[in-house]
Amino acid sequence: MNTKPQDDQTERTPQTKEVLPSPPTGHEKHCFVVMPSGREPAEVKWFKGWYEVVIKPAVVEAGFDPVLAAAEEQPGAINDEIRTHLAMDPMVVVDLGGADVEDDPNPNVMYELGIRHALGLPLVMLAWKGQRLPFDVGNQRVIMEGRDLIDLETNRKKLVAFMNAAREGKYYRPMEAVSRLATIQAASTSLGEDSLLRALALEVRDMRTAIGAVVQFKEARRFRDEKMTFKKLIKTYRRDLYPHFIASGGNTTHWAKFLRSPMSEEFLQECQGWKLEQWQQYVAAKAKEFPPLPPPQPPSKGQAEDKPLGVEQTLTTVQSLLPVQPWPSGIHKEIAIKLGISNRQAAIAINELVRRGIFQPQADGEISEGEVEKDSNGSLGT
Repeated sequence: MNTKPQDDQTERTPQTKEVLPSPPTGHEKHCFVVMPSGREPAEVKWFKGWYEVVIKPAVVEAGFDPVLAAAEEQPGAINDEIRTHLAMDPMVVVDLGGADVEDDPNPNVMYELGIRHALGLPLVMLAWKGQRLPFDVGNQRVIMEGRDLIDLETNRKKLVAFMNAAREGKYYRPMEAVSRLATIQAASTSLGEDSLLRALALEVRDMRTAIGAVVQFKEARRFRDEKMTFKKLIKTYRRDLYPHFIASGGNTTHWAKFLRSPMSEEFLQECQGWKLEQWQQYVAAKAKEFPPLPPPQPPSKGQAEDKPLGVEQTLTTVQSLLPVQPWPSGIHKEIAIKLGISNRQAAIAINELVRRGIFQPQADGEISEGEVEKDSNGSLGT
């Protein structure tokens, strides 16, 4: 019996190409944390504690490995490693908050947020409760809670929930809106004049433009209605301008009044782009506008040791009596004798001057970089 070769009897099946899995990148479990690092030692310490107590535990609970990239205070510190994490990590947490609710978001944090938004990848944002966010972020989902001790657990729980939602695709994709607008624009250009679709495309485009104009107008009006004070405006230069203000004849009381004073829209426009030198000239002129405070009265004989004095007047007087640093140990006692106040009052005044950045902290008669500590008698360790 004739038989056909086996190859002719067997039905050939098409060969399917095997799809190989993507090679590992090392980023599969990463959650990139974008947040400020702080400028002053107290701010650096605060941000580190906030990360360790709130953000890091929440990231771990959500199933990711936290990778911290604290943003520098100066723009331009974005490197290739940071950009790689922004492009490759499956999750990113962006902290828009500063050390205080009045602080604006860090410029580098905003830049890195923009990169992640452009890539359309999952992210979670958080900020202070009551913090004023930029217009292009204010319409997005942001965790906005207080940052006191009682609020820590709430922040952690919300951060975990937001990360789980983002992992499932529930996060804002701003570039999708841009793509839709481009599609509408292309359709309105390519379709004929009498086309119903063209008319519809033009209507939708005009509607989006009108709504955007109304929202921007309301935002601009809200900004104008808020009183802009010098405290907010010169935040970057405040530490450098205070000694210049005092050297020009001002004092702590006048400085506080100057920071709280509002400014006109005209001046706000005029001072845009001022450098430190221009602000120094301005605060020097403002210091001379304030009337001088009356000199402190010497204590009468037999007067009580804890004579109550005005806080700002006491600070101004203590500042004028303190010698050049480093001070000798027990300097607060000498100040107390000269002013007729208690040792504790003098110590508190010196501590406050150090906290404001007017003097440097000391320990055992030497300048230190740590925080000033009080002993059981209220002295500063000076």
